[in-house]
Amino acid sequence: MLSGFVLLLLGIVPLAGPMLVPSAAVAAPAPTPTPSVTGPAVSPGVPRYYVVGQPQNGVREYLYQIAAQTLGDGNRFRELFDLNRDRRQPDGGQLADPLSALQPGWILQLPPDASGPGVSIGPLPSQSPAEPDRSADDSGAGSTGGGATPYLIGAAGLLVMALVIALVLRLLRGGRRSRNTAAPVDGAGRATPVEREPVVPAGTAVEPAARPAHPAPAASAPAASAPAASASDAPASDASAPDAPASGAAEPAPSSPAESGPVTPGRPTLDTSGRVVVDLRPLAGDLPDRLNVRLLGMNSETSGTPYAWLGDEPLPAATMPVVLGRQDEWRFFVDLGAAPGIFTVTGTPTAARREALAFAEQLSKAGVVVTVVGDALGADLPSGYRRLEAYPVDDHDIALLGEPGVLFSGGLRGAELAAARGLAARTRHRVVPVLVGEVLRGRWSMLVTE
Repeated sequence: MLSGFVLLLLGIVPLAGPMLVPSAAVAAPAPTPTPSVTGPAVSPGVPRYYVVGQPQNGVREYLYQIAAQTLGDGNRFRELFDLNRDRRQPDGGQLADPLSALQPGWILQLPPDASGPGVSIGPLPSQSPAEPDRSADDSGAGSTGGGATPYLIGAAGLLVMALVIALVLRLLRGGRRSRNTAAPVDGAGRATPVEREPVVPAGTAVEPAARPAHPAPAASAPAASAPAASASDAPASDASAPDAPASGAAEPAPSSPAESGPVTPGRPTLDTSGRVVVDLRPLAGDLPDRLNVRLLGMNSETSGTPYAWLGDEPLPAATMPVVLGRQDEWRFFVDLGAAPGIFTVTGTPTAARREALAFAEQLSKAGVVVTVVGDALGADLPSGYRRLEAYPVDDHDIALLGEPGVLFSGGLRGAELAAARGLAARTRHRVVPVLVGEVLRGRWSMLVTE
């Protein structure tokens, strides 16, 4: 058998020799250059686009704002989303959510009727980063692959030879070990006789080994003589320790839910990174509304508690205190004076208006001036509320707003939207704008669904 393996090895060596000699790689033909088109692209109309600017006061731009600025109607933001969905932007990103903030430098294609500040007319700039020439890479990969094939074949031949040699050596060592097997040797160098089991003739009954009349005492026997009260005095944590119980000791039975008593949910925790998202139910338990509150950042001049989970304790000191909803028995408190800008209440229109009215009533009872533009909270307003026919834009009208105050309105566009975005900063956050209805979510917002 050994001679056969040697002959096999000798036969593989001359066969693997040619494999080890690399053949000349065939050079791939150079790709034929494609003439570039220098003429202007023909299009039925002149394209229009908008370049997203830098954040203003830390607030980035949204499709709703750009639609209101360039199309005259913020509700046409979905047209912008459909035109620019999943298109590669200069930084490599893509627009995948119509409600997300836009990155500075993004290029948005606009409808043909777009006009106003920020609208550029002409071919869209390049929106994707330069990509390497794939034809050159493919041709290079082809030539490299052709030249490397002989080396791979040679390496495979060497691997086969190494495996055969290892197999032959293993067989040689195994044969010697089987022939030279001897009896084990004790410490003095004498051969130790191997004890052989007695051969029992077939049909002979064999009795089992005799057991001792008295079993040896267990190692834990002294512990068993201790008073029974010592086991009950042991702390409960010892029963759940990972170590195995002592021999002969019974494991404690798990406590039933009835023994542990009712489970009371603890106070929910709030993220300290400046991003809070909570799901609430209305304070009035008979309402079907579901509230999703999102708070991103806060006013840098905020002092006191901007938001917190409260039980039955009174509300903390705040400029504009309001409880937006509850989670189990915990109430979610917010100081609207800590909002970085616009607070939006959006979602189902009737439900959004109902929740806005609910916390407007809380603010009014806390001494906050509530001003409503048009019918943002309905045709009939509670007594004590102020109503304006138009949104205040100039400094004179803004100065007439009571402080601290909250200004409720519906969706805005153009100069009114710009005034709402700057209202909190112009009043040193003594007046906070609240947009209600079908509006985009702001940094501080509540989404109401039925």
